[in-house]
Formats: sequence, C-alpha cells, structure tokens
Amino acid sequence: MRAQLGLVLIALGVVGMLWGVFHILGSVPKPAKREFAYRTTDFQARSAVHDSFFGGFARAMAGLGLAVYGGYLRKKARGDRPST
Repeated sequence: MRAQLGLVLIALGVVGMLWGVFHILGSVPKPAKREFAYRTTDFQARSAVHDSFFGGFARAMAGLGLAVYGGYLRKKARGDRPST
C-alpha cells in the first residue's frame, strides 16, 4: 500500500513540475498575427517570463517535493535502509 502511494506521489510530483514549466511558457505573449510586423520583442518576452517565474518556480518545487517524498515512501516500503 505504501509503495503504491509513493508511486502516485511521484507521478503527481512530475505533473506538478510540468505545471510549473508550462506556467512559465504560457506567460510568453503571443503575437496577434504570425507576421513580422506583429512580432513581440525580446524585452517583452523576457519581462513576461520574469514576472511569471516565481509562480512557476513555486509549482515546480512543490512537485519536486512530492516526487522526493514519494520516492522516500517507496524506498521505506521496500525495507531499504536510508543512506547517510
């Protein structure tokens, strides 16, 4: 039972990390049309990414924490001794 819970937590952790990545990628402004005249500048894209970085980082770190804890539960269920 504990090993299955660990596996579920690892999967949720990976999903959480991907959520953080897609949160940052989704913040990049999209041009109105796919033409040269409607392009976004590098400064606009960087500013949007910098503004959304903390939210994406927090989501990814929460996912990483879940994945690490899930790995700990799986290791504990197998009966392995924790490494020092």
